[in-house]
Amino acid sequence: MKFMKPSTKYWKIAINIVTMLAAVLFCIFILPRIIVYFMPFVVGGIIALIANPFVRFLEKKIKIVRKAGSAFVICMVIAVVIFLLYIVISLLVEQIIGFSISLPQTWESVSAAIANLSDRFDIYLSKMPLAFREWFATAFDSVSINAANIVQSFWAPMAEATGNFAKNLPLVIIGIIMAILSAYFFIADKEYLLKLLRNNTSPRIVSRWNLVYGTLKDAVGGYFRAQFKIMAVVFSILCAGMAFLGVDYVVLIALLIALLDFLPFFGTGAVLWPWAIIKLAEGDYRMAIGLAVTWSVSQLVRQLIQPKLVGDSIGLEPIPTLFLLYIGFRVGGAVGLIIAVPVGMIILNLYRAGMFSNFVKSVKILLHDMSSFRKIDE
Repeated sequence: MKFMKPSTKYWKIAINIVTMLAAVLFCIFILPRIIVYFMPFVVGGIIALIANPFVRFLEKKIKIVRKAGSAFVICMVIAVVIFLLYIVISLLVEQIIGFSISLPQTWESVSAAIANLSDRFDIYLSKMPLAFREWFATAFDSVSINAANIVQSFWAPMAEATGNFAKNLPLVIIGIIMAILSAYFFIADKEYLLKLLRNNTSPRIVSRWNLVYGTLKDAVGGYFRAQFKIMAVVFSILCAGMAFLGVDYVVLIALLIALLDFLPFFGTGAVLWPWAIIKLAEGDYRMAIGLAVTWSVSQLVRQLIQPKLVGDSIGLEPIPTLFLLYIGFRVGGAVGLIIAVPVGMIILNLYRAGMFSNFVKSVKILLHDMSSFRKIDE
């Protein structure tokens, strides 16, 4: 670009910047709508990814025809998934019903313990300077408001999704049928689809797609696989510890705490430590110590297995991760908090692979020329 005409150079810079902005706007506003609109085919693609290794095994070892093997494997995968979902959902529903029945009594006990702790703390707080008491009151109100917002961001989408599911039940049934059929054809006609894409797509687009797909598979896929394995281990430890302590509705409570542990910067301590403090205030020292030991074991095992499972797949330092979590929460609430780190990983890996090289060069040239233009020669 050194010997290029200034007008041509700035036209290229403008095109690179506008193209990048258009791609970002497309990914933020249009791509999610397209995914939701074609959700049955997305689900079918996921089922096809799960079933495809089994189909390849049947092709190589048993010499079964691919289409026949696809139908057999898809039916088996769906049957296993439905069976597992039935077991899990029936167990959770039973625990949720029992927990809901006992909730008023549990809430009264917790409220009494919190009131007791509050009275004790007020005695110590009254001896503090006035400025400290005012600061503490302001900080406590802020924490309470943020906690309420987090809880609302979790439950509001769930309630809305439940209502939409009941209202759009016929569409859901059609979507399930389309997902099953699309999964079958994605596997049975895989070679045809790949040939069709290769014949009608330029090599540059194919290379870009391979880069994006590899980034998604390695970074995001590896991250979520590792996190789900860690969550399963933490869930097992919580179930064992709370079952030993005689806690009711162990599966439900352990699952909720493990889901909370999935969120960065939260962890099992967000529930177990307040729970242990309340039990300590009630005088139940066995339960308090047991909860503290359960938390300690879960965190020790987590720290031992996390480096092996996650490794360097995150690739983000703590400060950028913290910024991503904050931005994700402000933009998308609890869902944004969960997907903020994977999205950051995608952007970082694409940047390292050179996907934004033209955009970065254009911005650097533009800033350099603007800085040179501002200088006044004497």
